[in-house]
Amino acid sequence: MKIELTIKQTKVFSSLLKPCLMALTMSLVMLIINVGIVEMFLSKWMKGFAIGYLVAVPTSLLAATITDTIIRKVVKFK
Repeated sequence: MKIELTIKQTKVFSSLLKPCLMALTMSLVMLIINVGIVEMFLSKWMKGFAIGYLVAVPTSLLAATITDTIIRKVVKFK
């Protein structure tokens, strides 16, 4: 089953999904590096993920805006 989305909806979905996957991965890696696999691992991971996601979404939106602006100034499009 595929969901039909407009281009704008696809961009919004993508701008929320990318930081979600990044925050999920980074919170897992950082938890394992810092404390290892410990008791209450899943709840600690989900807490780290929630905080990371709240930081990642606005950061990724800001980074995308800045990089798009730089690319438009530097790159000559055909």
